[in-house]
Amino acid sequence: MMLVASPLLRDPNFHRTILFLSNHSREDGATAFVLNRPVGKTVELPMPGGLVRAALHYGGPVQPESLIVASLQWRAKNRMVAFRLITDEIGGEWEDGLRVFAGYAGWSPGQLEREISEQSWLVLAPTPDLVEMRSPLTAWERVMRAAPPVFRLMAAAPDDPSRN
Repeated sequence: MMLVASPLLRDPNFHRTILFLSNHSREDGATAFVLNRPVGKTVELPMPGGLVRAALHYGGPVQPESLIVASLQWRAKNRMVAFRLITDEIGGEWEDGLRVFAGYAGWSPGQLEREISEQSWLVLAPTPDLVEMRSPLTAWERVMRAAPPVFRLMAAAPDDPSRN
């Protein structure tokens, strides 16, 4: 699933973000990665044929000093997301969709459910556009244009109402 920060969510770690929910259970809580915050740097990763560069993204506020390598791919045939954390040599089918995250987002058991019920997050099914994230800097605004009317109105308002 995809989590999209509601315009109501003012936490600077998640303001106007889109996350991929990679793990969720009532017993363990949830883990996700921010998809629309590139940091403007690349990381070189070892591949069987040499080094490959991958864009570095802010993944979330938990352990931001840790680099996490993952592959996130849209599988059109099944209309689903394939996700894999890369812990060893990169290659094969997982080379596509390669991303490097500085940190991740995490919630304790029940916390994410509470935040969703408070309308801090919109929960969306994944789409190719959200997974491939070709235009990360404008992705949140595009999602808000298709959101329910109240969210569209709030998203269009300035962050600082005094600047209206």
